[in-house]
Amino acid sequence: MTDLGDVAQLSGLQKLLSEYVVTFLSKAEEKLNAADAVSTGDLLSSLGYKITATKRGYRIDFSALEYYKFVDKGVRGKGASSRNSTSPYKFQFITPSKKHKEAIEGWLNRNTSIANSMDVSRYGAMGRERRAMNPAQKVKTLAFLIARKMKREGLKATNFWTEAFDETFADFGQKVSEEIGKTVTINLQQMASDLRQGRGTIIPR
Repeated sequence: MTDLGDVAQLSGLQKLLSEYVVTFLSKAEEKLNAADAVSTGDLLSSLGYKITATKRGYRIDFSALEYYKFVDKGVRGKGASSRNSTSPYKFQFITPSKKHKEAIEGWLNRNTSIANSMDVSRYGAMGRERRAMNPAQKVKTLAFLIARKMKREGLKATNFWTEAFDETFADFGQKVSEEIGKTVTINLQQMASDLRQGRGTIIPR
């Protein structure tokens, strides 16, 4: 991710846009860390941007791993006790996928002290799931149970992306207008939607 030191070498509207974008990504990173939603660090390292000059102005594009939107908005669960009723995303099946279980296994193996202290019954273990097991078996069982619980209850929203965008770009239209010397109306809701959908957004110059 480009830092403000790099931005200082730019000028005019391009510099203004870069300052806003770098500030936005910095806020998003801070909020993601504050929400304790960082596991491998892959999502953080994927956050980036590109500003491209076009005939109409400058095009802004953001980049992030696809699942960032699920971390931001959360996911509605399949069960009656869903912890998220407002997310546009919803789990389709109760049974966890292999990829889902393996991701949680990886986290548990990276945090062995936490895994060792966890009680499988807390995550809905029943019958054979509560039998005595070695550490490797416990990790696999916990991964399945946690994934199933997540599917039933859903994932809470962190709003790390949404809040960072709203806070950063609140006065964006005004500052762009001042920079180019004419009034520009920027629909922030449309801009946010375009960036989320990977369409990019054009800022006139």
